[in-house]
Amino acid sequence: MPRFFHCPGLRPFFLTAAICCSPLGQAADPAKAYRAEIRPLFDEFCFDCHSGEDAEAEIDLDSFRSVADIRRNTKVWLKVDEMLSSHQMPPKKADKPSDEQREQLQKWVHRVLLDEAKAQAGDPGRVVLRRLNNDEYNYSVRDLTGVASLNPTREFPIDGAAGEGFTNAGDALGMSPALVSKFLDAGKEVAKHVMLLPDGIRFSEHTTERDRADELMARIHQFYTRYVNVNRQLGDTWDDPAVAKENVINRNGSIPLGAYFAAVLEKRRALTDGGTTIATVSREHGLNTKYFHSLWEMLHRKSDPAGSFLLNDIRKKWRAAKGNDPKPIVDAIQQWQQALWRYDPIGHIGRQGGPTAWMNPQPITQSTADFSIKLPPANDGGDVVIYLAANNAGDGDENDFVRWRHPRLVGGGKPDLSMRDVPGLAKRLAGLHDESLSLTSRYLAAAADAKAEQLDIGGLAKRLELEADVFAAWLDYLALGSARPVTIDGLFTKKMLRSGGSEYVNGWGLPGTPSVVANSSDSEYRIPGLARPHGVEVHPSPTLFVAVGWMSPIDGLVTVSAKIGDAHPACGNGIEWWVQHRTSRKVGSLGHGEYGLGGTSELKPLTVSVREGDVIQLAIGPRDGSHGCDLTHTDMTITEVGGEKRGWDVSRDISPNILEGNPLKDHHGHAAVWHFYSGKIADVSKASDNAMNVPEGSLLALWREETDGTRQVALAGRIQALATGTEKAKLGSPDAMLFEHLQKVAVPNRYDSILKSTAPDPRFGKHPLGHAAVSADLIVKAPEVVELRIPAALAEGRTLVVSGELEPEHGGGGSVQLTAGLAGQDSSELIPAQTIIATTGGDTERRINAGLDDFRDLFPASICYPKIVPVDEVVTLALYFREDEPLQRLMLNESEKEELDRLWDELLYITKEPFKKEVAYEQIVEFSTQDRPDLVIAWKPYREPLMKQVAAFRERLKADEPKHLYEVLEFANRAWRRPLTPGEREALRVLYQSLREREIDHERAIQLTLARVLTSPAFLYRREKAGAGAKPLAVSATELATRLSYFLWSSVPDAALGQAAASGELTKNEVLLGQARRMLRDARTRRLAEQFACQWLHIRSFDQHDAKNEKLYPEFAGLRGDMYEESVRFF
Repeated sequence: MPRFFHCPGLRPFFLTAAICCSPLGQAADPAKAYRAEIRPLFDEFCFDCHSGEDAEAEIDLDSFRSVADIRRNTKVWLKVDEMLSSHQMPPKKADKPSDEQREQLQKWVHRVLLDEAKAQAGDPGRVVLRRLNNDEYNYSVRDLTGVASLNPTREFPIDGAAGEGFTNAGDALGMSPALVSKFLDAGKEVAKHVMLLPDGIRFSEHTTERDRADELMARIHQFYTRYVNVNRQLGDTWDDPAVAKENVINRNGSIPLGAYFAAVLEKRRALTDGGTTIATVSREHGLNTKYFHSLWEMLHRKSDPAGSFLLNDIRKKWRAAKGNDPKPIVDAIQQWQQALWRYDPIGHIGRQGGPTAWMNPQPITQSTADFSIKLPPANDGGDVVIYLAANNAGDGDENDFVRWRHPRLVGGGKPDLSMRDVPGLAKRLAGLHDESLSLTSRYLAAAADAKAEQLDIGGLAKRLELEADVFAAWLDYLALGSARPVTIDGLFTKKMLRSGGSEYVNGWGLPGTPSVVANSSDSEYRIPGLARPHGVEVHPSPTLFVAVGWMSPIDGLVTVSAKIGDAHPACGNGIEWWVQHRTSRKVGSLGHGEYGLGGTSELKPLTVSVREGDVIQLAIGPRDGSHGCDLTHTDMTITEVGGEKRGWDVSRDISPNILEGNPLKDHHGHAAVWHFYSGKIADVSKASDNAMNVPEGSLLALWREETDGTRQVALAGRIQALATGTEKAKLGSPDAMLFEHLQKVAVPNRYDSILKSTAPDPRFGKHPLGHAAVSADLIVKAPEVVELRIPAALAEGRTLVVSGELEPEHGGGGSVQLTAGLAGQDSSELIPAQTIIATTGGDTERRINAGLDDFRDLFPASICYPKIVPVDEVVTLALYFREDEPLQRLMLNESEKEELDRLWDELLYITKEPFKKEVAYEQIVEFSTQDRPDLVIAWKPYREPLMKQVAAFRERLKADEPKHLYEVLEFANRAWRRPLTPGEREALRVLYQSLREREIDHERAIQLTLARVLTSPAFLYRREKAGAGAKPLAVSATELATRLSYFLWSSVPDAALGQAAASGELTKNEVLLGQARRMLRDARTRRLAEQFACQWLHIRSFDQHDAKNEKLYPEFAGLRGDMYEESVRFF
C-alpha cells in the first residue's frame, strides 16, 4: 500500500541527492582546510569578480569568512559546485587554477555540502503555504455553489508561474494587503448568490429576487413542458371572455393528445397481442407511462358502459379509425373539451360569487335550446332553406320526442310570421306583386278616400275589392297627414368639463355615463380611453344608449354615412350601434351592427328623403349589457344631394364648440341642428327596417299635395305607369327612387288579411303518435331532420327563431341534441360540443352528467396553468397562480409530485408572496376608498385569511433561521475540506449572532457568515496537519482527498470522494484507484489538462495568444483555438 507522509518542514531534497551522488571529500577538517588552503585559492582566482557590493551575479564569495558562513547559505555553494564541475568558472579570459587546484576545490566543496546534508537530514527546511490560485479559487467556488458562471477573481492580479513554470507553485502565490481586500470582496460577492429556501440554502446564478423568481418560474415551466403543450403566443390570456378557447386549446397546458393517439393507433395490434408493453411504447414515443396506461385501458375496454356515452363515442371512433391518423379523434375530443370546460379569470377567484378555480366544468345539459338564425339573401331569388335536426345523445332514441316550439320569422320591420303559414303565404304572394302594381291607381284612389272620409280601412279595401294588407302598406308609405318635427326626449342638460383633466375635452352627459365629449385640440388625450384630435367620443351606460342626432333643416334628398370605432381598445367587449331615420310617424333603420374589443364599423353612404324636422341619429349602446371601457369614436356625415349641396359633419360641426348649447347650431347658421341625448336601449332597438319616405319632388309627392281631384287622378295614372315600367324615370331622380319604393310597397309587410285565406303547413300541429298538438309547433321523434323552405321575398331582412325541447308528455325521459341552421346535420351521430337536451333534475340528466364527468376526468382541457403569473386581470391579489391537480392525478408519480411541490414552495418562499399580497391588498383598498368606495366592502372578506397567512409565513421564516445557519456550517465543512472543529462551529455561530444583534437581518447575516467562510485561511490555503518533532506523519484520508481533487480537478473534493475520505476507506489501494478512475471520467478532468499539461508544455492560454502578425499569418487567428483544444483533448 502506498504511504504518504508529512515532514515538519519543506526543503528541496535535491541537496542530499546531489551530494550523495558526488565523490567523497577530503578526510581533513574542512574548517582548517578552508582557512589554510581553500580560501587562498578563492582569493587568487575568484574574489576579483565575486566580492564586495558589486560582485558578479550577486555572489559575494569574500563574505564567507568561515565554514559556518557557508553552511548558512548552501544554495550559493551548490551553484559554485555546478560552475566548477562544468568548467564555466573562472571565465575564459581570467586566470585559471590548475587541474590539481580545481580538483582540490571541488572535493572540498563536495565534502562541506555532504556534511551539511547529513547534519540537516530529516529537516526539509522552510515550509511554504500553498494558497489557491485564481483558477483553483474559481473552480472551488463554482463546484461548492453549483453556479458555473461565477468568476470572483476576474479583477484579481494574474497568477505568476514563478521559476517552476506552474501557477500553483507555493513560492509564487503571495498574499499582499491589497489581495486580502480582493478576497474579502470576492467572498461577499459569492455570498450574494445564496438563496434561503424552506429546506436550507442553495446558490443561484442571480442576485435579485426578480431574477431568482424568473429562474424558478422557468424551472416550473420546464417541468410542465415535460408533460403538456405550452406555446404561449402574444395576446393569449387563457380566459373565456378575452380569447376563444379553440385558439389556445393546444398551448394552454393541455395534454398532447395527437402524440398519444398516434402511438396508440400505431401500436394497437402489438399492444393487443402482447408484442410490446405500455412502458416500451411510452418510452419509444416520449410519452407519460401513467397517462398512456389510462388511455389504453379506456380504449381497449371490451364493453361500453351505459353511463359513459361520451367515452363510448371516443372508443367507437378509435375502433373505426383507418390507418394511423389521430386527427379525427383528437379534433372530436378537443371540441368536447372546449364545450365541457370554461376558463375563468384568475383575478376573480375567491371573490364573492366568483369562481373557485381557473378551469371549471361547463354545464352542457339544459332543458331548452334557443336558436336565432339571420337569413342570408337567397341565391338567384330562390328559397332559403333552414334545417332543424334532432339527434339522440348517444344513448338510443327511446323517449326522444322533440317539440320545436313555434318556429317563426321575426324582424325586417314586419310582424312575426309563423313558419306554419309560410308555404301557403308564399303561394299567395307569388302573384300579388304584379297584381298590386297594376292596381296602383285604385289603391291611390282608395287612399284619397281614406284621407278624406276617415273610413274603416278594412271595410274600404273590401268594398273596392283590394287586398287589405297591400292597402295598409300604401297608407303607411304615404304617411298621410301633415308632418311635424320630431320631439327628442332625454336631452343632456349637465355640462362635463375638463374630461380626463384636459381643458380641451368637454361635453354633455349624466354623472358617470352616458355622455358625449369632444376634443377641440390638435392633440390626443386619455380620459381614460382616447379622445382623438377634433373628434367626438360617446359612452353608453348598461341600460341607456347615447346618441348624436341631426335634425334636418331642409326638405330633400341627402346621403348619410357613418364611421364608428373603439376608443378604449385596452379593455371592454365592444359596442352595438344604430343609424336611424326618425319622423313624427315612425323610425326607420338605415344601419345596425356591433363589434368586439378594438373593432370598427362603417355605414356606407345611403340616399334618404328627409323633411324639415326629421332626425338622423347615430346611437351607441353596450354590447351584451356590459358598458365597461365602451368609449366610442363617432363620426357621421350628411350631404345634400341637390340644391346647395350643403354638408354636415359630426366632428367638424361639434368638436370646436360643443359647450355652446344642446341643441347646437350647425356651421351654416341653422339653430338647434345637433342634439345630444340618451334613452332606453329597448326603445332604440325597436326601429322598423322600413326607412322609406315619399321622395320630395316625385310624382307621388305631387299627388299627395294636389287638392284638385281631376289632376290627382291624372297623376295617379302616371304613377301606375311608373310602377309597372310603362313610364321610365330619369336615373338619380326622385321618381327613380319612387320606382324602387313602389316595388317594395306592392308586397306588404303585414299579412293579417292574406293569412285568413291560406292553408297551414300540414306537418305542424301533429304528434308522431297520432294525436293533435299545438298548431304552431313541430313534434318529431329523434333522429330526424326537418327542412323549412322560405321564399326570398319573405326571407329578406328576417331572422328565424325557434326553441327546441323534449315533448313533456312522452319525451320527458329522453335525451337529444338539437341543431338549427343553414347546413344539414347527420342526425345519427353524436355531435361534438353540442348542447344535450334533457329534463332538468331528472334521472337522465344525472346519468348524462356522470358520463360527461368520466370524459372530463380523462380529458381535461388543461392539466396545469402554465403561465404561472396571471395576466387576465389588471387589479388582483394573485401574484402567482398554481393549478395542476389534473397533472398530478393523471401523470405524476410520488417523487415527481414532491419535486413539483418543492419548486412551487421555493418560488413562494423566496418571493415572500404573503408579504407582497399584504402590500397589494392595502394598496387596492386604499385605491378603492378614493375611486370606488363600493369595492371596499367587496375586498373586506379577504383581509382576515390574508392576515393569518402573513402571520403564519412570518413564523415559518423565524423557525427556518437555525436551519439556514446549520446549512452554512455544513457548507463550511465542504469549503474547508475537512470537518469543522467544535470551536470553529461555535465561532461561526457567534459571528452570525453578533450580526443579528447589530440589527442586521437574517439573510444579510447569513451572507456575511458565508463570506467569512470563503475568506478563511482554511479555505484559501491547502493546509495539512504536521506531526510533532521531526518524524514523518502519514497523510490523513481527508488530506489525501484534497490532494487528489486539486491535482485532477483543481477544486474541492466532491461528495463521493468526501464520503470515501470520511469513512477512512480512501487510504486503501483499491478505493483510491477507483476514485481516481471515476474522477478521470468526469468532465472536470479537463482542468488537469489545462492547469498541468498545458503549463508543463508552456502552451497555457495559447487560445488567447495574439503575438502573431495577422498580416503575415492570416490563418493563425482561426486555428489557434483548435490547436489549443487539440492539445487539451489529447492529454
